[in-house]
Amino acid sequence: MRRLVLVLLAALASSAASAQRFLPTERAAIALVRDRHTEGLATIAQTLAYAERASGGAFALGRYRIARRPGEAFARVQICYRLGVDPPTCGLDYLVTVDPPHVEPAERYDGLTRDLEHGPRAFLRALAREVDLQRQPEIVRRLQGALDAYNPYDWR
Repeated sequence: MRRLVLVLLAALASSAASAQRFLPTERAAIALVRDRHTEGLATIAQTLAYAERASGGAFALGRYRIARRPGEAFARVQICYRLGVDPPTCGLDYLVTVDPPHVEPAERYDGLTRDLEHGPRAFLRALAREVDLQRQPEIVRRLQGALDAYNPYDWR
């Protein structure tokens, strides 16, 4: 009985160690996201730096936040930023694994992450749209946000 317990404990320890091997450290996860090449042939770090310079202060990059849920084989890297008059938000999400190194957007077809993936110019256009929307009354902002998914004329 004692040997069975020891074998089970050793199996659990080895499975936990192999599961941890796939999870990135915080620095590695952030580095993988920053160095990811977008469809615009620029890295995410280059795109965000370009947006800060070209927006004239409307866009300010914040910190990177790592979220990891128990049992998941990936980490979620959230890029925090401030845009216009809105409070800071962490709206750019990426899923990251280390072995093999892989980064993908959490929401590939929705939000600013999609525009960030299309390159610096597309991201800057999306930021301009968001800033223009901030100037609208709150009810118009809510309606626009709810109807965006059904817009057949998506100009992005």
